[in-house]
Amino acid sequence: MDYRGFDPALDLALATFGWGWHIEAGLAALRLVLRGTFDRHPDLQIVLSHWGEMLLFALDRIDGLSSAAPHLDRRVADYFATNIHIAISGMLTPRLLRHALAYTSVDRILLSGDHPFRRFDAATLTDFLRTLPDPGDRRKIAHANAESLYGLEPLPAGTAARTTTDLQGDA
Repeated sequence: MDYRGFDPALDLALATFGWGWHIEAGLAALRLVLRGTFDRHPDLQIVLSHWGEMLLFALDRIDGLSSAAPHLDRRVADYFATNIHIAISGMLTPRLLRHALAYTSVDRILLSGDHPFRRFDAATLTDFLRTLPDPGDRRKIAHANAESLYGLEPLPAGTAARTTTDLQGDA
């Protein structure tokens, strides 16, 4: 794709955080699905940042590729339930969370930052997590999903400055 034709700063912004990164990363992930990578390697897990690098927003349309890809074991959208995790990437927007939950489960969503492009403070993070009514779902997105995916040991209670336990009673 051509992201040039503006001043250099705008060219760079368009090619990276403004649009290009998301489209290119989403296309790379979609190509993994369409090549049958997850059929050959069913345990392979990938993480798409920025609420799925635009793929979740077009998943109804993208799933139409399933009919053009009869070599796949499943429909294209099904791989989002088994092989693809969605990272928030600092975009703490409840409507994006609701959209993501329409296409995948809370078990596949990871809290993440996007330094230096998106920064948030503890209050903003707390407010975002509180949009989830279930304390268990807040815990999953805040850290448990990442611990499970990456094989991390949970921190002992009280280790972090603020934990999801702090948020659970504040629904």
